[in-house]
Amino acid sequence: MQDVLIPDETDLRLVQALQAAPRATWHEIGRLIGVDSVTATRRWQRLAEAGSARVTAYPDVRLWAQDHCNAFIEVDLQPTARAEAVAVLSRVPQIASISIVSSGRDLFLTVLTPDLATLSRLVLEKLQQLSGLRGTRTHAITTVYGEGNHWRLDALSPQRRGYVPPATGNRPVWKDHYRAVLRALEDGRSPAADIAARTAKSGSTVRRWLNEMIDGGLLSLRCEVAQPITGWPVAATFWARVPPAELHRTATALTELPEVRLCAATTGADNLVMTLWLRSLGDIQRLEAELAGKLPALTLTDRAVALHAAKRMGCLLDDTGRITDVVPIDPWAPF
Repeated sequence: MQDVLIPDETDLRLVQALQAAPRATWHEIGRLIGVDSVTATRRWQRLAEAGSARVTAYPDVRLWAQDHCNAFIEVDLQPTARAEAVAVLSRVPQIASISIVSSGRDLFLTVLTPDLATLSRLVLEKLQQLSGLRGTRTHAITTVYGEGNHWRLDALSPQRRGYVPPATGNRPVWKDHYRAVLRALEDGRSPAADIAARTAKSGSTVRRWLNEMIDGGLLSLRCEVAQPITGWPVAATFWARVPPAELHRTATALTELPEVRLCAATTGADNLVMTLWLRSLGDIQRLEAELAGKLPALTLTDRAVALHAAKRMGCLLDDTGRITDVVPIDPWAPF
């Protein structure tokens, strides 16, 4: 991986185009940003090799929260045990994201499991095996109102979508062959032929299944970007309390803010959690004042700055925030 890559405006337009259409052809991407397909391909390869961007695939967390189990887990450790714990937890496919955070907690995990029983085993068995563990706090997610696959480099609110109520009628479900496709999607732009080779199915069959997963809302494809190149270098998490009658309206309004990457309702006294990308530490105070004026039902109870993101939606990150490897998210994997 290259030590330094400073993307130019064409690179950034390329990333934003892939944020909007992660599996578009290079001809389509090139036409959108004003270059030929060869140039678009070459620039993407350069960004990927430098760890600046990657397309990932994972279960759509909003739909997943309706039928399965998402959770935030706070982990407290002895200081000398943190590095080993991060190394171990980074390889757990159910743990989508790991941040080392400030404000009275060591690690903040985002977890996807098929059900509450699996989440319980993860907490009571896997986490309890960590050396130097002091304690954990688990917050089950009841509703996801917005998440990072709708965030754009320029953070334009028209590109964002808040919580969409469940559609009536039959809802899509995860079938065994869908799971096989997900496991084969280490790279979200993998051609159908490559996925077919990994799953021992025909290319046409895999292409049909993949379209069913995307069209049905089961699968999220996300162009993950190294935070240093975004212009939003500070990550923070806010915990809040909102009266139940105001929760939906407040959370939906939060998803329209360009700083908000994830907004979810949770169990516990703090019933709303949001993660944010900010341009500076000073923006924390500015945003708090803005929220107090616009959303009077919202009471912020705690906030924490991410000292280092070790894993983000399956992507392993180095100390500079660049992508070094990927552990595909697989809620059904044994552990």
